[in-house]
Amino acid sequence: MNNKRKNVLLWYRSSTGSAALEFSLIFIPFIMAFLFLAELCRVVYILSALDLILAESSYRTSLRQPDSDYNAYFTKALNKGLGVWPLFTKENKISASAQYCDDIAALIENGKHCSSTHAVGKPLALYHVNIHYQPLFFLFPTVMVEQRWKRKVAFVQEFQRAEL
Repeated sequence: MNNKRKNVLLWYRSSTGSAALEFSLIFIPFIMAFLFLAELCRVVYILSALDLILAESSYRTSLRQPDSDYNAYFTKALNKGLGVWPLFTKENKISASAQYCDDIAALIENGKHCSSTHAVGKPLALYHVNIHYQPLFFLFPTVMVEQRWKRKVAFVQEFQRAEL
């Protein structure tokens, strides 16, 4: 009986296999932390690229002549910019729109009193971009992630600047 007790104590105090046990306990949280960090980097990259594309497209559109179709040109410039940047996939559904305002008061009210079709005679423009985001590396349910991002930028339409 004493010999059996010694064997059990020796087995209990033995450190054989402890590295494999410690590795298995740490591996899953490490992988989850790594994937979370990768997703966070992807989010920051996509938002930065989207801000840059929106700013460049809006700027190019604001330089157009007043007789041109601003909304079509803005959408075309935005799609051209999106094609250049990686990490924008077909799962990222992007919608863009523009509103044209008479004065700053209308612009401040989020374009409630602005027109989305008639741009002539309206020197201020509010450009919107909405993106439907799909997580790639996120292990948790997508309900926990905000899936619709909105970006806005306001520009003065250069050839209609005298209207201000």
